[in-house]
Amino acid sequence: MPKHASRLVLLLAVTSFVLTGCATDAAPEATTEAAATATEEVTTEDCVPAHADLTTVEAGFLTVAAYEYPPFSAIDGDSLSGAEGEILHAIAELECLDVMVQPGTGAAMIPAIESGRADTTLGSWYRTAARAEIVLLSNPVIIDQLTLISVAGVDSVEGLIGNKVGSTLGFLWNEDLENVLGKDLSLYETTQALYADLASGRISVVVDTFPSGQAALKNTPVEGALFKVPAPDDRVVSTTMPGQTNFPVNLNNPGLQEAINNNLDTLRESGVLAEIAEKWGFSPTAVAETVPNLL
Repeated sequence: MPKHASRLVLLLAVTSFVLTGCATDAAPEATTEAAATATEEVTTEDCVPAHADLTTVEAGFLTVAAYEYPPFSAIDGDSLSGAEGEILHAIAELECLDVMVQPGTGAAMIPAIESGRADTTLGSWYRTAARAEIVLLSNPVIIDQLTLISVAGVDSVEGLIGNKVGSTLGFLWNEDLENVLGKDLSLYETTQALYADLASGRISVVVDTFPSGQAALKNTPVEGALFKVPAPDDRVVSTTMPGQTNFPVNLNNPGLQEAINNNLDTLRESGVLAEIAEKWGFSPTAVAETVPNLL
C-alpha cells in the first residue's frame, strides 16, 4: 500500500474525522485481520485528491526542502517529523501524494523553492514582505513568539543590554537586535552551537522561540534556564507583531498555494492541527485561524 494511504487511514482513525483521501471498503463486521488485509489492497487509484490536476516538481510526490529545526521540523529517514513536518504529511495525504525529503542547510531552503527544485519547505519560515517578492506564501501555519531564555530571567529588550546575547542566523529579529546590542550579539549557524554556548556561559541570553528552546534544552540542558516573552518594544518589531510561519511555494505555482491553504483549513476544522501542535509542545492557539500579516 502507498505510504500516503496507510498514514491517512491512521490519521482518520485517530481523529475520527472524515477527511477527503484514501479509504478501504472493508465491511464493518470484518475482523481486525480481514480489515488489515483489505487495507493492504488499497492502490493509488483508490485515493481521490482534494485538488485535481495539482502540479508538483515530481508527479506523485510533494518534494519538501528540509533541514533540522526542532520542534518545527526534523528529518526521520525518508519522512519528516516535528509539528510542521507532520502537517505537511497530512496535507500530502489529502492530495494522494508521498512526501519526498530533500535535505539541506537552512540557507538553502528558500532558494530551493525559488528555483523550482522543491515544492515547499518547512522550519519556521515567517511570512515577510521580502519573501513575498520571491515566493508565494501560504496562509499562517504556526503563530510564533520571540522568547528570551536565560538563567537570570531576562524578560525585556532593555534587559538584554549589557549581556552577551545569542541568536540563530536567519531570524527576522536579528537586524533589530544588532541595532540594539551591536557586537554583544552573536549569530550562530546551528541551534546546537547556540545552546552549547549558553550552557558554557559564553553567552548569557538566547533569543529564540518557546518550542525551539524547549527542544534544544532537552539535548543541551542548562540548569535554571527561564523562558520569558518580552513586552512589546518598538525597537524589535518581532515583539510587537509575532511571526507567522508558512509553507512557501514557487511563484509560478499558485495552484499549490491554494491547495495548501484549503488543506490547512480542513485540518484546522477537523482538529488535526491542534493535536499536532500540542504533541510538539505548542499551545493549540498557535495554530488557530489568524489574519495573515507580512513582517
